[in-house]
Amino acid sequence: MEIEVKVPVPALEPVRSRARALGYVLGVERHLEANLLLDYPDRSLGAAGCLLRVRETPRGGLLTFKGRPVSHDTYKVRPEHETWCEDAAAVRAVLHAIGLRPVFRYEKYREQYEAPGAHLCLDELPFGVFLELEGSPEGIEALAAALELDRAAFTKRSYADLYAEHCRALGRPFGDILFERGTDGNP
Repeated sequence: MEIEVKVPVPALEPVRSRARALGYVLGVERHLEANLLLDYPDRSLGAAGCLLRVRETPRGGLLTFKGRPVSHDTYKVRPEHETWCEDAAAVRAVLHAIGLRPVFRYEKYREQYEAPGAHLCLDELPFGVFLELEGSPEGIEALAAALELDRAAFTKRSYADLYAEHCRALGRPFGDILFERGTDGNP
């Protein structure tokens, strides 16, 4: 079961410094993640509150299925099943062959720290920076207290939902969350 919250922050460096000062271990260095959500043409997975994602990272591909969220006042709680795959493109091809189609793409830079009872992810997206705290409720609460985070800033919303709100505020159409590419094709 996945248990998490997101917290928007003005900058990541103060959190990074605090995490290091607290002795949290850098589990995964900063890297670009390219995420692709897939669904059937009738969008039945999304309609059921489920999600199927293929994530590309420097370590390889990660196939994730997230089930319907479980009601909780504070945390986003949902069943989650994941497996690493050597070739994300091959996994996408298999999923396409059984009728799944891309419905949404998003990119982020992520850095992950290991804290007692929780993971601390520092996420940079094209529209803002966020912390993702994942673990047991007690681990999340202890991590939030150690980082001196305001619990009122906790959100259970997805990056797609947060981005949709961002787009509405700017009067822009909603679309994929992608970094602008330089002339060399890199963000």
